[in-house]
Amino acid sequence: MGSFPKDTHKYAFAMVKAARSMPIDAAEKLEHIKQLRFNVQLKELRKRINRRIT
Repeated sequence: MGSFPKDTHKYAFAMVKAARSMPIDAAEKLEHIKQLRFNVQLKELRKRINRRIT
């Protein structure tokens, strides 16, 4: 899973892998998936803030 360059790809593939063995809502509660989602959201928030400032 570490070979994907973007956090969005890491998150998407982790969700697909987890969803094969459990429901999606349960997969989203896994700690490593929560961390990946947080990283994606934080990166998008930084982009949004930087756009507003400039």
